[in-house]
Amino acid sequence: MSSRKYTRRSLMQKGAAGAGFVALGSLAGCNGDDGNGNGNGNGNGNGNGNGTPTDEETPTDEETPTETPNGPPAVEMRPGDIVPARAGAVVSMDVQAMLNDDDLRDVGDSILTQLQEFDQEGNLPQDVDSAIEMARQEANLDPTGFQQGLLFMEVEASGADEEYVGIAMQTDWTEDELVDAIESEGDEQLQQSTYGGYTLYTSQDSTDEGGMAVLSDGQYVLGTMNVLEDVIDVVNGDADPIAGELATLYDDTTAGHVAFATVVPDDALNEEDFQNDDISLDNVDEIEYMSGSVYKTDTTYGIEMNMWTGDSQTAGDLGEELDNALGALTLSSDISEELKERINDIEVTVSDQTVTMSYEEDIEQVKTYIEENVMNLLFLILLGGGTTV
Repeated sequence: MSSRKYTRRSLMQKGAAGAGFVALGSLAGCNGDDGNGNGNGNGNGNGNGNGTPTDEETPTDEETPTETPNGPPAVEMRPGDIVPARAGAVVSMDVQAMLNDDDLRDVGDSILTQLQEFDQEGNLPQDVDSAIEMARQEANLDPTGFQQGLLFMEVEASGADEEYVGIAMQTDWTEDELVDAIESEGDEQLQQSTYGGYTLYTSQDSTDEGGMAVLSDGQYVLGTMNVLEDVIDVVNGDADPIAGELATLYDDTTAGHVAFATVVPDDALNEEDFQNDDISLDNVDEIEYMSGSVYKTDTTYGIEMNMWTGDSQTAGDLGEELDNALGALTLSSDISEELKERINDIEVTVSDQTVTMSYEEDIEQVKTYIEENVMNLLFLILLGGGTTV
Protein backbone atom coordinates (compact mmCIF):
# COMPACT_ATOMS: atom_id res chain seq x y z
CA MET A 1 0.00 0.00 0.00
CA SER A 2 1.45 3.34 -1.03
CA SER A 3 1.73 6.12 1.50
CA ARG A 4 -0.71 8.97 1.00
CA LYS A 5 0.86 12.20 2.14
CA TYR A 6 -1.06 15.36 2.87
CA THR A 7 -0.55 18.10 0.33
CA ARG A 8 -2.23 21.45 -0.11
CA ARG A 9 -4.40 19.90 -2.80
CA SER A 10 -5.53 16.88 -0.76
CA LEU A 11 -6.24 18.95 2.33
CA MET A 12 -8.37 21.40 0.37
CA GLN A 13 -10.16 18.63 -1.46
CA LYS A 14 -11.09 16.83 1.73
CA GLY A 15 -12.23 19.76 3.77
CA ALA A 16 -13.72 21.97 1.08
CA ALA A 17 -15.46 19.25 -0.87
CA GLY A 18 -16.76 17.32 2.10
CA ALA A 19 -16.60 14.35 -0.29
CA GLY A 20 -18.62 16.10 -2.94
CA PHE A 21 -20.44 19.03 -1.33
CA VAL A 22 -20.26 21.09 -4.51
CA ALA A 23 -21.91 18.38 -6.59
CA LEU A 24 -24.46 17.68 -3.90
CA GLY A 25 -25.08 21.35 -3.24
CA SER A 26 -25.83 21.99 -6.90
CA LEU A 27 -28.22 19.07 -7.12
CA ALA A 28 -29.58 18.38 -3.70
CA GLY A 29 -31.90 19.48 -0.94
CA CYS A 30 -32.58 18.13 2.50
CA ASN A 31 -35.66 19.06 4.51
CA GLY A 32 -35.95 22.47 2.86
CA ASP A 33 -37.19 25.13 5.23
CA ASP A 34 -38.77 27.60 2.86
CA GLY A 35 -38.09 26.50 -0.70
CA ASN A 36 -36.53 29.75 -1.81
CA GLY A 37 -32.95 28.89 -1.14
CA ASN A 38 -32.40 31.39 1.62
CA GLY A 39 -32.68 29.32 4.76
CA ASN A 40 -29.33 30.51 6.07
CA GLY A 41 -29.48 34.26 5.83
CA ASN A 42 -28.60 36.04 2.63
CA GLY A 43 -27.50 34.12 -0.39
CA ASN A 44 -23.86 35.03 -0.73
CA GLY A 45 -22.94 35.59 2.86
CA ASN A 46 -22.03 39.24 2.35
CA GLY A 47 -24.93 40.72 4.28
CA ASN A 48 -26.00 43.06 1.50
CA GLY A 49 -29.28 41.68 0.20
CA ASN A 50 -29.13 44.10 -2.73
CA GLY A 51 -30.86 43.30 -5.99
CA THR A 52 -33.70 40.87 -5.34
CA PRO A 53 -34.15 40.51 -1.60
CA THR A 54 -36.55 38.15 0.11
CA ASP A 55 -37.87 38.11 3.64
CA GLU A 56 -35.19 35.63 4.63
CA GLU A 57 -32.45 38.11 3.67
CA THR A 58 -33.28 40.36 6.61
CA PRO A 59 -30.27 40.37 8.95
CA THR A 60 -30.69 38.20 12.00
CA ASP A 61 -28.82 37.71 15.24
CA GLU A 62 -27.06 34.76 13.59
CA GLU A 63 -25.11 37.20 11.39
CA THR A 64 -23.55 38.93 14.39
CA PRO A 65 -20.28 37.44 15.67
CA THR A 66 -20.82 35.80 19.03
CA GLU A 67 -18.59 34.03 21.51
CA THR A 68 -18.42 30.35 20.61
CA PRO A 69 -18.28 27.58 23.22
CA ASN A 70 -14.86 26.31 22.14
CA GLY A 71 -12.90 29.31 20.98
CA PRO A 72 -12.72 32.97 20.00
CA PRO A 73 -15.66 34.95 18.59
CA ALA A 74 -16.97 33.73 15.25
CA VAL A 75 -15.87 35.63 12.16
CA GLU A 76 -18.42 36.94 9.67
CA MET A 77 -18.09 35.06 6.41
CA ARG A 78 -17.68 38.19 4.31
CA PRO A 79 -14.71 39.03 2.09
CA GLY A 80 -14.26 42.37 3.83
CA ASP A 81 -13.78 40.58 7.16
CA ILE A 82 -11.67 37.62 6.20
CA VAL A 83 -10.13 37.73 2.69
CA PRO A 84 -6.59 39.20 2.47
CA ALA A 85 -6.03 42.23 0.24
CA ARG A 86 -3.67 40.18 -1.93
CA ALA A 87 -6.62 38.19 -3.30
CA GLY A 88 -8.01 39.38 -6.60
CA ALA A 89 -11.03 37.09 -6.85
CA VAL A 90 -13.64 35.74 -4.43
CA VAL A 91 -16.42 33.20 -4.92
CA SER A 92 -19.01 32.54 -2.24
CA MET A 93 -21.23 29.48 -2.09
CA ASP A 94 -24.30 29.38 0.14
CA VAL A 95 -24.35 25.60 0.40
CA GLN A 96 -27.20 25.52 2.89
CA ALA A 97 -29.34 27.58 0.51
CA MET A 98 -28.69 24.99 -2.18
CA LEU A 99 -29.34 22.11 0.19
CA ASN A 100 -32.61 23.72 1.26
CA ASP A 101 -33.75 24.36 -2.33
CA ASP A 102 -36.54 21.90 -3.07
CA ASP A 103 -36.50 22.81 -6.76
CA LEU A 104 -32.85 21.82 -7.02
CA ARG A 105 -33.75 18.59 -5.22
CA ASP A 106 -36.35 17.84 -7.89
CA VAL A 107 -33.79 18.45 -10.62
CA GLY A 108 -31.23 16.28 -8.86
CA ASP A 109 -33.67 13.41 -8.44
CA SER A 110 -34.64 13.65 -12.11
CA ILE A 111 -31.01 13.63 -13.28
CA LEU A 112 -30.11 10.64 -11.12
CA THR A 113 -33.19 8.76 -12.32
CA GLN A 114 -32.20 9.28 -15.95
CA LEU A 115 -28.62 8.25 -15.28
CA GLN A 116 -29.72 4.92 -13.82
CA GLU A 117 -30.15 3.42 -17.30
CA PHE A 118 -26.41 3.93 -17.93
CA ASP A 119 -25.32 2.58 -14.54
CA GLN A 120 -24.38 -1.01 -15.35
CA GLU A 121 -22.41 -1.49 -12.12
CA GLY A 122 -25.02 -0.05 -9.80
CA ASN A 123 -22.62 2.54 -8.40
CA LEU A 124 -24.77 5.60 -8.87
CA PRO A 125 -27.13 6.77 -6.12
CA GLN A 126 -30.84 6.32 -6.73
CA ASP A 127 -31.75 9.83 -5.65
CA VAL A 128 -30.48 12.87 -3.79
CA ASP A 129 -30.98 11.33 -0.34
CA SER A 130 -28.87 8.30 -1.23
CA ALA A 131 -26.23 10.58 -2.81
CA ILE A 132 -25.95 12.50 0.45
CA GLU A 133 -25.68 9.25 2.39
CA MET A 134 -22.93 7.98 0.09
CA ALA A 135 -21.01 11.22 0.58
CA ARG A 136 -21.46 10.97 4.33
CA GLN A 137 -19.98 7.48 4.41
CA GLU A 138 -17.12 8.36 2.09
CA ALA A 139 -16.04 11.47 3.96
CA ASN A 140 -16.84 10.41 7.52
CA LEU A 141 -18.59 13.77 7.69
CA ASP A 142 -22.18 14.83 7.26
CA PRO A 143 -22.09 16.83 3.97
CA THR A 144 -25.20 18.74 5.02
CA GLY A 145 -23.10 20.25 7.81
CA PHE A 146 -21.37 22.51 5.27
CA GLN A 147 -23.11 25.88 5.48
CA GLN A 148 -21.08 28.41 3.51
CA GLY A 149 -17.86 28.46 1.55
CA LEU A 150 -15.77 31.44 0.52
CA LEU A 151 -13.11 30.68 -2.09
CA PHE A 152 -10.48 33.34 -2.80
CA MET A 153 -7.30 33.56 -4.84
CA GLU A 154 -4.70 35.88 -6.23
CA VAL A 155 -5.17 36.95 -9.84
CA GLU A 156 -2.20 37.64 -12.08
CA ALA A 157 -1.92 38.71 -15.71
CA SER A 158 -2.11 35.06 -16.77
CA GLY A 159 -5.09 34.30 -14.55
CA ALA A 160 -5.49 32.75 -11.10
CA ASP A 161 -2.36 31.98 -9.09
CA GLU A 162 -2.72 28.42 -7.82
CA GLU A 163 -0.02 29.09 -5.23
CA TYR A 164 -2.24 31.62 -3.45
CA VAL A 165 -5.69 30.15 -3.01
CA GLY A 166 -7.78 29.39 0.04
CA ILE A 167 -11.29 28.56 1.12
CA ALA A 168 -13.00 29.68 4.31
CA MET A 169 -15.82 27.49 5.58
CA GLN A 170 -18.75 27.92 7.93
CA THR A 171 -19.85 24.47 9.06
CA ASP A 172 -21.62 22.43 11.69
CA TRP A 173 -18.52 20.25 12.02
CA THR A 174 -16.51 20.29 15.19
CA GLU A 175 -12.76 20.67 15.03
CA ASP A 176 -12.25 17.04 16.02
CA GLU A 177 -14.70 15.79 13.38
CA LEU A 178 -12.99 17.65 10.56
CA VAL A 179 -9.48 16.72 11.67
CA ASP A 180 -10.49 13.06 12.02
CA ALA A 181 -12.03 13.12 8.54
CA ILE A 182 -8.86 14.56 7.01
CA GLU A 183 -6.62 12.16 8.88
CA SER A 184 -8.75 9.20 7.79
CA GLU A 185 -7.57 9.82 4.23
CA GLY A 186 -3.87 9.59 5.09
CA ASP A 187 -1.33 7.52 6.93
CA GLU A 188 -0.27 10.06 9.53
CA GLN A 189 -1.70 12.46 12.07
CA LEU A 190 -1.82 16.14 11.35
CA GLN A 191 0.68 18.32 13.13
CA GLN A 192 -0.77 21.03 15.38
CA SER A 193 0.75 24.48 15.89
CA THR A 194 -0.39 28.05 16.48
CA TYR A 195 -0.13 31.37 14.68
CA GLY A 196 -1.54 34.65 15.89
CA GLY A 197 -3.43 32.87 18.64
CA TYR A 198 -5.18 30.43 16.28
CA THR A 199 -4.65 26.70 15.81
CA LEU A 200 -3.08 25.40 12.60
CA TYR A 201 -3.06 21.81 11.30
CA THR A 202 -0.50 20.69 8.75
CA SER A 203 1.06 17.48 7.52
CA GLN A 204 4.19 16.51 9.38
CA ASP A 205 5.95 15.95 6.06
CA SER A 206 4.65 18.91 4.03
CA THR A 207 4.23 21.92 6.28
CA ASP A 208 5.25 24.18 3.42
CA GLU A 209 2.43 22.85 1.25
CA GLY A 210 -0.51 24.10 3.28
CA GLY A 211 -3.00 23.10 5.91
CA MET A 212 -6.00 24.25 7.91
CA ALA A 213 -6.57 27.09 10.35
CA VAL A 214 -9.30 26.99 13.00
CA LEU A 215 -10.89 30.43 13.33
CA SER A 216 -13.59 29.38 15.78
CA ASP A 217 -15.90 26.45 16.46
CA GLY A 218 -17.18 25.42 13.02
CA GLN A 219 -15.12 27.99 11.08
CA TYR A 220 -12.05 26.85 9.17
CA VAL A 221 -9.73 28.04 6.44
CA LEU A 222 -7.88 25.70 4.08
CA GLY A 223 -4.98 26.85 1.94
CA THR A 224 -1.27 27.42 1.63
CA MET A 225 0.58 28.50 4.75
CA ASN A 226 0.95 32.10 3.56
CA VAL A 227 -2.80 32.19 2.92
CA LEU A 228 -3.60 30.88 6.40
CA GLU A 229 -1.27 33.37 8.05
CA ASP A 230 -2.64 36.25 5.95
CA VAL A 231 -6.22 35.38 6.90
CA ILE A 232 -5.34 35.25 10.59
CA ASP A 233 -3.57 38.61 10.26
CA VAL A 234 -6.75 40.06 8.72
CA VAL A 235 -8.95 38.61 11.47
CA ASN A 236 -6.60 39.99 14.12
CA GLY A 237 -6.60 43.42 12.50
CA ASP A 238 -2.91 43.18 11.59
CA ALA A 239 -3.43 43.18 7.81
CA ASP A 240 -5.88 44.69 5.36
CA PRO A 241 -8.76 42.75 3.77
CA ILE A 242 -9.86 43.26 0.19
CA ALA A 243 -11.31 46.70 -0.38
CA GLY A 244 -12.06 49.20 -3.13
CA GLU A 245 -14.05 48.34 -6.23
CA LEU A 246 -13.56 44.59 -5.82
CA ALA A 247 -15.19 44.57 -2.38
CA THR A 248 -17.85 47.09 -3.40
CA LEU A 249 -18.89 45.14 -6.48
CA TYR A 250 -19.16 41.96 -4.43
CA ASP A 251 -21.26 43.68 -1.77
CA ASP A 252 -23.57 45.17 -4.42
CA THR A 253 -24.13 41.89 -6.24
CA THR A 254 -27.52 40.30 -5.80
CA ALA A 255 -27.43 37.75 -2.97
CA GLY A 256 -27.71 34.20 -4.25
CA HIS A 257 -26.64 30.57 -4.19
CA VAL A 258 -23.32 31.56 -5.74
CA ALA A 259 -21.73 35.00 -6.00
CA PHE A 260 -18.34 36.20 -7.18
CA ALA A 261 -16.17 39.23 -7.83
CA THR A 262 -12.84 39.40 -9.63
CA VAL A 263 -10.30 41.80 -10.99
CA VAL A 264 -9.93 41.49 -14.76
CA PRO A 265 -6.26 41.21 -15.74
CA ASP A 266 -4.95 43.45 -18.53
CA ASP A 267 -5.61 41.96 -21.97
CA ALA A 268 -7.83 39.24 -20.51
CA LEU A 269 -10.72 40.63 -22.55
CA ASN A 270 -9.60 41.61 -26.03
CA GLU A 271 -12.02 43.50 -28.23
CA GLU A 272 -10.77 41.58 -31.28
CA ASP A 273 -12.18 38.39 -29.76
CA PHE A 274 -15.68 39.89 -29.79
CA GLN A 275 -15.81 41.30 -33.29
CA ASN A 276 -17.65 39.99 -36.33
CA ASP A 277 -19.74 41.42 -39.13
CA ASP A 278 -22.76 41.94 -36.87
CA ILE A 279 -21.26 42.56 -33.43
CA SER A 280 -18.73 45.14 -32.25
CA LEU A 281 -17.68 45.49 -28.61
CA ASP A 282 -14.96 48.13 -28.74
CA ASN A 283 -15.09 48.86 -25.02
CA VAL A 284 -14.94 45.32 -23.64
CA ASP A 285 -11.22 45.70 -22.93
CA GLU A 286 -12.04 48.62 -20.62
CA ILE A 287 -13.64 46.29 -18.06
CA GLU A 288 -11.49 46.33 -14.91
CA TYR A 289 -13.66 44.35 -12.49
CA MET A 290 -16.50 41.87 -12.84
CA SER A 291 -18.96 40.37 -10.40
CA GLY A 292 -22.10 38.31 -10.58
CA SER A 293 -24.38 35.78 -8.97
CA VAL A 294 -26.85 32.97 -9.49
CA TYR A 295 -29.86 33.71 -7.31
CA LYS A 296 -33.44 32.70 -6.68
CA THR A 297 -36.63 34.62 -6.06
CA ASP A 298 -40.02 33.19 -5.15
CA THR A 299 -40.79 32.31 -8.78
CA THR A 300 -37.57 32.59 -10.80
CA TYR A 301 -33.90 31.73 -11.02
CA GLY A 302 -31.70 34.61 -12.06
CA ILE A 303 -28.20 35.28 -13.38
CA GLU A 304 -26.48 38.62 -12.99
CA MET A 305 -23.19 39.95 -14.40
CA ASN A 306 -21.71 43.32 -13.44
CA MET A 307 -18.87 44.98 -15.37
CA TRP A 308 -16.99 47.98 -13.88
CA THR A 309 -15.25 50.10 -16.50
CA GLY A 310 -13.72 53.00 -14.57
CA ASP A 311 -15.83 55.90 -15.86
CA SER A 312 -19.48 56.52 -16.68
CA GLN A 313 -18.91 57.44 -20.33
CA THR A 314 -17.18 54.15 -21.05
CA ALA A 315 -19.87 52.27 -19.16
CA GLY A 316 -22.56 53.96 -21.21
CA ASP A 317 -20.79 53.10 -24.46
CA LEU A 318 -20.29 49.48 -23.41
CA GLY A 319 -23.93 49.18 -22.39
CA GLU A 320 -25.04 50.43 -25.78
CA GLU A 321 -22.70 48.00 -27.54
CA LEU A 322 -24.03 45.08 -25.52
CA ASP A 323 -27.61 46.08 -26.31
CA ASN A 324 -26.78 46.23 -30.02
CA ALA A 325 -24.98 42.89 -29.88
CA LEU A 326 -27.99 41.20 -28.29
CA GLY A 327 -30.24 42.76 -30.91
CA ALA A 328 -27.99 41.45 -33.67
CA LEU A 329 -28.20 37.94 -32.24
CA THR A 330 -32.01 37.98 -32.42
CA LEU A 331 -31.77 38.71 -36.16
CA SER A 332 -29.59 35.70 -36.84
CA SER A 333 -31.13 32.86 -38.84
CA ASP A 334 -28.92 30.38 -36.97
CA ILE A 335 -30.75 30.93 -33.67
CA SER A 336 -34.08 29.33 -32.78
CA GLU A 337 -37.12 31.45 -32.06
CA GLU A 338 -37.19 30.12 -28.51
CA LEU A 339 -33.64 31.28 -27.90
CA LYS A 340 -34.38 34.66 -29.48
CA GLU A 341 -37.20 35.16 -26.98
CA ARG A 342 -34.82 34.50 -24.11
CA ILE A 343 -32.20 36.86 -25.54
CA ASN A 344 -34.88 39.55 -25.69
CA ASP A 345 -35.45 39.02 -21.97
CA ILE A 346 -31.83 39.84 -21.09
CA GLU A 347 -31.68 43.26 -19.46
CA VAL A 348 -28.73 45.62 -19.87
CA THR A 349 -28.59 48.53 -17.42
CA VAL A 350 -25.95 51.17 -16.74
CA SER A 351 -25.33 52.80 -13.37
CA ASP A 352 -22.39 55.20 -13.11
CA GLN A 353 -19.29 53.14 -14.00
CA THR A 354 -20.99 49.74 -14.00
CA VAL A 355 -22.85 47.84 -16.71
CA THR A 356 -25.16 45.05 -15.54
CA MET A 357 -26.56 42.21 -17.61
CA SER A 358 -29.28 40.16 -15.95
CA TYR A 359 -31.69 37.41 -16.89
CA GLU A 360 -34.48 35.70 -14.95
CA GLU A 361 -36.37 32.56 -15.92
CA ASP A 362 -39.43 30.93 -14.41
CA ILE A 363 -38.39 28.15 -12.03
CA GLU A 364 -40.63 25.54 -13.65
CA GLN A 365 -39.21 26.42 -17.07
CA VAL A 366 -35.66 25.99 -15.78
CA LYS A 367 -36.52 22.62 -14.22
CA THR A 368 -38.23 21.42 -17.39
CA TYR A 369 -35.32 22.46 -19.61
CA ILE A 370 -32.71 20.76 -17.44
CA GLU A 371 -34.72 17.58 -17.05
CA GLU A 372 -35.35 17.37 -20.81
CA ASN A 373 -31.73 18.05 -21.73
CA VAL A 374 -29.79 16.17 -19.06
CA MET A 375 -27.75 14.08 -21.48
CA ASN A 376 -26.84 17.03 -23.69
CA LEU A 377 -25.79 19.11 -20.70
CA LEU A 378 -23.65 16.33 -19.25
CA PHE A 379 -22.03 15.77 -22.63
CA LEU A 380 -21.15 19.45 -22.91
CA ILE A 381 -19.69 19.44 -19.40
CA LEU A 382 -17.52 16.42 -20.15
CA LEU A 383 -16.54 17.77 -23.55
CA GLY A 384 -15.56 21.07 -21.96
CA GLY A 385 -12.85 19.41 -19.90
CA GLY A 386 -14.00 17.01 -17.24
CA THR A 387 -10.95 17.36 -15.06
CA THR A 388 -10.99 17.15 -11.29
CA VAL A 389 -9.14 19.30 -8.81
